[in-house]
Amino acid sequence: MSSRQLPSALKMPAFKAHTPLPASGLVGLAGMLVLMVLLILLPRPDIFTSVAQYLIPHSLLEIGAVLVASMAAISIFQGHRSTVPVSFVVMGCAFLLSAFFDLIHIFSYDGMPNFVSDASVQKAIHFWLAGRTAFVVALLAPCLITSRPMTRRRLPLAFVLTLVIGLLVSWVGLYHLDYLPATFIPGSGLTAWKIGYEWVLAIGSLIAAILLLNSRRLPEGTNISWLAVAALATGLSELCFTLYATAHDVFNLLGHLYKVAAYGMLYHAIYSSRLVYPYQRLKDMSSALAEAEQRWQFALEGSGAGVWDWKQDSDQVFYSPQWKATLGYEEEDIGSSFDEWKSRIHPDDMQRTLEDLKQHFDGHSVEYRNEHRMLTRSGEWKWILDQGRVVERSPDGRPLRMIGTHSDIDWIKEQQQRLITSRARLRSIYHSAPVGIIVADRSGTIVDANSAMHNLLGRGEAELFQQSLWGLFSLEEVSRLKRAWGQLQREGGNFQDEYHMQTARGHLFWAEVTLTPLEGEDRTLVLVNNIEDRRRAIELLEENATLYQEVFSTGNAIKLLIDPELAEIIDANPVAADFYGYSIGEMCGMPLGRINVLASQTLSKRIRSVVNRTDNHFEASHQLANGELRDVEIFTGPVDLNGRTLLFSIVHDITDRKRAQRDLQIANLKLSRLSESRTQIHHLSERLLTCSRLDEIVTQLNVRLPSLFAGCEGTLQLADPADHQQKTHIQWGTAPTEVCVLNHSLSVGDTVIGNFTLQIPSDSESQEHLRPLAEDVCQLIMLALADLQLKQGLAHEARRDTLTRLYNRRHLDEVLPQKLAEASIGNPLSLVVLDLDNFKQVNDTYGHEMGDQVLSRLASIIRESLRSSDEACRYGGEEFVILMPGASAAVTRARVEAILEAFREESFEHDTLGQLTGLSFSAGVANAPHDSQSTDTLFSMADNALYQAKRSGRQRVLCFNNLPPTEDRRVTSSPR
Repeated sequence: MSSRQLPSALKMPAFKAHTPLPASGLVGLAGMLVLMVLLILLPRPDIFTSVAQYLIPHSLLEIGAVLVASMAAISIFQGHRSTVPVSFVVMGCAFLLSAFFDLIHIFSYDGMPNFVSDASVQKAIHFWLAGRTAFVVALLAPCLITSRPMTRRRLPLAFVLTLVIGLLVSWVGLYHLDYLPATFIPGSGLTAWKIGYEWVLAIGSLIAAILLLNSRRLPEGTNISWLAVAALATGLSELCFTLYATAHDVFNLLGHLYKVAAYGMLYHAIYSSRLVYPYQRLKDMSSALAEAEQRWQFALEGSGAGVWDWKQDSDQVFYSPQWKATLGYEEEDIGSSFDEWKSRIHPDDMQRTLEDLKQHFDGHSVEYRNEHRMLTRSGEWKWILDQGRVVERSPDGRPLRMIGTHSDIDWIKEQQQRLITSRARLRSIYHSAPVGIIVADRSGTIVDANSAMHNLLGRGEAELFQQSLWGLFSLEEVSRLKRAWGQLQREGGNFQDEYHMQTARGHLFWAEVTLTPLEGEDRTLVLVNNIEDRRRAIELLEENATLYQEVFSTGNAIKLLIDPELAEIIDANPVAADFYGYSIGEMCGMPLGRINVLASQTLSKRIRSVVNRTDNHFEASHQLANGELRDVEIFTGPVDLNGRTLLFSIVHDITDRKRAQRDLQIANLKLSRLSESRTQIHHLSERLLTCSRLDEIVTQLNVRLPSLFAGCEGTLQLADPADHQQKTHIQWGTAPTEVCVLNHSLSVGDTVIGNFTLQIPSDSESQEHLRPLAEDVCQLIMLALADLQLKQGLAHEARRDTLTRLYNRRHLDEVLPQKLAEASIGNPLSLVVLDLDNFKQVNDTYGHEMGDQVLSRLASIIRESLRSSDEACRYGGEEFVILMPGASAAVTRARVEAILEAFREESFEHDTLGQLTGLSFSAGVANAPHDSQSTDTLFSMADNALYQAKRSGRQRVLCFNNLPPTEDRRVTSSPR
């Protein structure tokens, strides 16, 4: 104990019992104590006048104690478990020593015939004290010795050690009695040493009772309260042995009576701990198993997944009602043939589906899994996810039975088709855009390009894909473009400039290049517009101002002449007047800020950059006379007219182009989000549907949900379907400023097993994206939980016989080799082969339904008659096999005969033929390792014994080792 724990331990009560004493035990102890006090206070009655009169009662009481101690030891070592706690091994060995010493004590008593040495009170008392010491040690053992389990293979070592101790003590008591202290002096009574030793034993018993009542380390099921009562009764008996004056005193008799009572209480405690408690646990486990099966059945019906069970040898298939309802059919609309399923598969999916089945049959896949279309009752095709596995094979590996599920995944396929349509629509917009578009990664490698870009450069798709973006520009301008590219990757935003680009034939042309990072992707959108004609026009204006009037007044472009000092419009062409909604007279002298919505300081800065020839291209928003705002692109440059420096501007309305760019970016962002979300949902679906435990599902959700719902706060509460008190809580993210709360209840069938809450942004775009995504995730979680319950149920059902609910032959083939490997002389294994007598006549006369009732009732009787360690299987038809570990052939035969007797008393009512009675079976028993430890040989021996039982008149159980060593022992086939 650590120093921190010591103060709190000192404050605890010294004797605070965690286990109360039973009321009947307290009454018995009180009666014993009152009787002893009365005999002390009142004159002692002389029941016996001599040792000879006392000898017979004394011997009978001691023999009873020896028998009870031996039975207690046997109860400990004969338990159903394969291991025994070390503390109970010590207890059992101590009981054996106590019984051994008490037996010698009987023969050593004064008046008995000499046993090895002369009989005397002195010799009898020493063996008495040795037996009492062993008994007190047995009471202290569970409290002081570890409860770690010990295998039964090590029990012989414990028995040998016990025998050695018993022989050593006996050797001293029989041959060297003179070396031991005196315990009784005739005429004077007990010595002080003997009385003191009895007090030590009494105090030891009291300590054992206190430790037992306060112990927390005893094995589960130990009857602590009655062990403590036995310890206290032992203490009272020891006190009685300190009070007698003669060997036949009344207190000597009372002490022996109390001793036998203590032994009886002890046997009651050991019997209930080692034999009664395990069977009570078995009953509780059977009830829990029945409840679990009921919950599984309920989950199966409410999960929405259908179940099929295909027996290949008869080509018959069981289709559950939900399987039929998924396709729109009622229970009676579909039969039980394999063709009911095969005939409804879409012709295009047939070959792939059958190939997947064959791959699983041949052992190339652990599980059969296939998605195909099936024809519904309404004539529509519905996508179905089919999953299953072979649960039973013949000795040559041929599949005999296969069980699986059938789930509606039409909604998943619809989502996939919607995504494909959206991608195709975006691809069409992308390739029909009038400007060149390139998608490049961070390093400038071209990932994709649209048709306009191929036409602009004169290069095919293969020539651009995975090529460097820098190779499309003139060598003089690559460094400038790379600097802008690097700044864009670091700081984000948009970038636009003019560069010389090169066609496939080496021709250079001016291009306006716009760089826009794609949100959510590590890529950049490059928009390329050929401005060769526009650049040529501006250059011509700068070179020859005399052509101003001709250029200004002709063409269909918007043209303005601006005074940079006054920031006023000097002149405008008719196209400009029509565009802005003013007359030419109204526009002349108009302040530039009236149509340009930029702030005055920004506008002045742009004008200075044009005058200084540092920039000549801008994008802005211009306001028309009716107040409408239009996006425009302005190309401007200084010109000299009559000695004045004016700005000549060509304005293009790019509102539609800007709108198209924004729509393209929004569509690309939506598609990117939708594609990413659907991809994650698809991956999540694949992961969840392969999970075989609830904690695996929780782990997948904990990893995937934060990325699916980034920017949102969400919580998911799930209850364990097998234990609703066990709940799992997942939480992620931070709530946005303005939220809209989505709340979904998660259920399997009619049982609510969780809740999904998501706080998303309140804007319409987020709701449009996240609402259906949340619904899909909830559907996927519920489907995964239902699939998990179904898998667990199928794994359990695969080892059970459908009619009798006993284990089937597949289970027997797996466990029998293991149990045979564990069988030994000290732990044998009995195998019973049981076959109903004249069962074919019952089927032929009363019908197969009555035959099924007979089989089910026999299975119930077998199940109720077996121990928890025994296993019963329906081997086939009317044949059953029972495994009984730890039971000899004789014990097994007695148990099976009890089952036969109970079965004979059964009666069955038939509607027309009346009552069916007098049913019986025959059985053969073989024992390992006595008869054989080979699986095939042991089966043949049990089958041979069964055959002899049939030949001998049926209605009997025979053991192979009891058959005469004649031709009856040869391996034969049974006439069943």
